[in-house]
Amino acid sequence: MQRRNLALWTMTAVSFGTGALDAATYLGMDGVFGANMTGNVILVALSIAGEGVHSFLGPLMALGGFITGSWLLGLIARRHPKGSFPDPVVAPVFGVCAVGMLTITAVLVWLPMTGTLLHTATFTIGFLMGFQALAARRVGVPDISTVVITSTLSLLFSEAGRFHGGASRIATGRRAAAVLSMFLGAVSGALLLKIGLTVALLLPTIVLTVVALIYTTNAVALRRRLRRNTQPKEFVDA
Repeated sequence: MQRRNLALWTMTAVSFGTGALDAATYLGMDGVFGANMTGNVILVALSIAGEGVHSFLGPLMALGGFITGSWLLGLIARRHPKGSFPDPVVAPVFGVCAVGMLTITAVLVWLPMTGTLLHTATFTIGFLMGFQALAARRVGVPDISTVVITSTLSLLFSEAGRFHGGASRIATGRRAAAVLSMFLGAVSGALLLKIGLTVALLLPTIVLTVVALIYTTNAVALRRRLRRNTQPKEFVDA
C-alpha cells in the first residue's frame, strides 16, 4: 500500500473509532466527550452558567486530560522533527493509545464504577486522545484530525459545490470519508453501548490496536529495506 493511501485509510479508521468513543463516553460516562474537546468546553461553560444537565467535573477532567496529553507529547515530539519517514513518533504513540484504552476497558470490567474511577477514566481517555490528535497531525492527512470534523464539514460543503476553482474529487472524497466515518463510528458505539460500556469501548481500542500494528510493521519493514540499500555491495573479481 502506498504511503498516501496508508495514511488516508488508517486516519479514516481512527476517525471511526473516535466517533464510537465519543458515543460511548457521552452516553455511558455521565455526558462526557472522550475526544471532542469543543463539546467539552461548551459543557463546562453550560455547567458554570447553571444550565448543564450533568456535572461540569466530567467534561473538565476530559479537557484537562487532553491538554495534559497534548502538552506532554508535544515536549517529547520536539526531539523528533516532523518530516522523517518512517516517523519515529507515530507508531509508538498509537501503541500507547491502544494499550491505554485496553487498560481502561479492563479496569472498568473488573472494578465497580465509582465517581473517582469514572473521573480517572475520563481524564485518562482525554489524555490518550491528546496523544492521538498529535499523532494524527504527524501523519498529516489534510482535513482529517481524527478528533473533530467542524472545519472538514465547512470545507466539504463550501468547496464541493463549485464548478470552477473548487475542491478536487480526491479532496471532496477525503472530507466526506472523514465525516462519514465519524458518523458511522458514533452509530456503532451507541449500538454497542446497549450491550455494555466496556463493549462499546472495545471498538476504538481495537481500531487503535490495528492502526498501531500497521504503522509498527510498516516502520520495521522500511527500516530493513533502508538498511539493505545502505549496506556496501561486495564486488567479486571475475
